[in-house]
Amino acid sequence: MKKSIVLVLALICLSLPPASAANPVVSYFTRLLDETRAEIAIGELMRDQFLTDFPEFIKIASDTELSERMRQLAENSTRAELKYNVLVINSDIPDEIPLPGGTLILTSGLLTAATREEQRDFILARNIMHMVLKHPMKLIKSEGLYPTVLNQLKTRPEGRKPEVLRKVLRDYLRNIPKLDHKKADLQGILLTRSPENTRSAAIEMLKSFTIRIWPVLTWDTGDLPARIAELEKLKLPE
Repeated sequence: MKKSIVLVLALICLSLPPASAANPVVSYFTRLLDETRAEIAIGELMRDQFLTDFPEFIKIASDTELSERMRQLAENSTRAELKYNVLVINSDIPDEIPLPGGTLILTSGLLTAATREEQRDFILARNIMHMVLKHPMKLIKSEGLYPTVLNQLKTRPEGRKPEVLRKVLRDYLRNIPKLDHKKADLQGILLTRSPENTRSAAIEMLKSFTIRIWPVLTWDTGDLPARIAELEKLKLPE
């Protein structure tokens, strides 16, 4: 009896059209999966080029504790599957570089400025939201870098051109201020345990940057006073 049931089910399955052709939803998620794989691969390619080009006398290393914390915060997002990893550069300049696919590059200067746990969570969570909202990939596409980096990705490693990847990376880094930092701020704090405490801590940290940095040099993460104002007026869920 069981064998006949299995046989009937097999015949029915063989008679059906391919799932991707019959079901546009399946087709959509297949394409989405491929885009995510491409995003991760592009991010890894850019990360490797960044590490290759970085001066040897400046220390840069993966931070296991921050990487794990980032993955924990990302569990509350819609893209927990990305390969979240934090690299830290030994530099006094406070800065952050989110790459496609999950890699986040921070400076020790930024981490030193984040004196409270909530402030570090804010930094990690806001960059998770950059990746959840696909801001890095949108930037790559809007700046016309996507065809070039995709072509390098499709090329065998030994055939890739470092000078081409170097230019892509340089153009990407130069345009990071164009990322939607305000949206990443506002949605990022909602990933944390206590959004209200995180918001207060984030405002405190950003205000310290406006005093120490912003008047003489606009920080790479955009217009700090505007970001602070958006956080202050944000209505949090009760």
